Amino acid sequence: MTEGKYVRVSTSDEGITTILMDRPDKLNSWTAEMEAELQEAAAVIEQDLKKHRVLVIRGAGRAFCAGVDMSIIGTEQKLPPRELRNRMAIRHRFFDWVEQIELPVVAAIHGYCLGGGLELALACDFRLISDDAKLAMPELTFGQVPGSGAASRLTMLAGPAVAKDIMVTCRRFDAAEAAAMGLATRVYAAAEFDAKVAEFCSEVAKRPPLAVAMVKQMIATVQPSDLGKARRIERLAQSALLGTGDLAEGLAAAAEKRPANFTGD
Repeated sequence: MTEGKYVRVSTSDEGITTILMDRPDKLNSWTAEMEAELQEAAAVIEQDLKKHRVLVIRGAGRAFCAGVDMSIIGTEQKLPPRELRNRMAIRHRFFDWVEQIELPVVAAIHGYCLGGGLELALACDFRLISDDAKLAMPELTFGQVPGSGAASRLTMLAGPAVAKDIMVTCRRFDAAEAAAMGLATRVYAAAEFDAKVAEFCSEVAKRPPLAVAMVKQMIATVQPSDLGKARRIERLAQSALLGTGDLAEGLAAAAEKRPANFTGD
C-alpha cells in the first residue's frame, strides 16, 4: 500500500488496484496537495504495469468526489490567464492518464459526484454507480465552466443536447438517469454496492490483460473527437472567465451561501 495524506493506493492478490481519495470531511474535493498525490499514485502504478489488472478509483466517506475545493478556485482567480491554463494542463494530465493508461479503469461512484469529480469519472472506462449517487456539474452556478473534459467526454458519451442540459442547468441527476443517458456502465443498490464492484472488477481481472489493453486503444483510436483540441478550448474558456465580475460574484455568493446575481460583466 502507498499512503499519502489524501490519496491511498492498494493492490489485491488478484491485481485489482484501488486509488482511494481520502478527504471525506470535504467530500474528497481536491486541493493542490491532493492533486500532486494523485500524480504520484499514477507514477507508482506505471512503474510495474504487470502487477495491475484493474484500476479502481473511489472516494472515502459519503462521496466519490465533489471536484475542486472552492479554496483553489479562489486562488486560481488571482492567477494570470497563462498561468491558469498551465495549472489546468497539469490537472488534465491525471485525467488523460486515466483515459490512456493500458489498464481498465473503473470509477466506483457513490454519494456525491460533482463537477471535476464527475469529469474524472467520465475519463474512466467503466462507471459503476450506486443508486444513492447524486451527480451534477455545478460550475456555472458560480460563473465558471467545467474545464476538465466535460465538453469533450460528456458530449462523446451522451451527445451535445445532454451535455448542454447538464452543464447549463447545473441540475442534479441520479444513477437511473445516468444510465438512461449512457453514462453508467452498471447501477447497483447501495446496500450491495461494494460487493458488486468487487465482483465486476474480479471478472474484468480474469480477462487477458494485453487484449484488454488493445481493446481500450482500438476504441480510443476510432473516436471522432479531437480530445486534445477540446481540452485546450476548455482551458482557454476557463482563463477567459478568470477576471470576470460574474466569477467574482459567483464565488462570493457561494462563500456567503446566497443566490448569485450575475450581470454578464
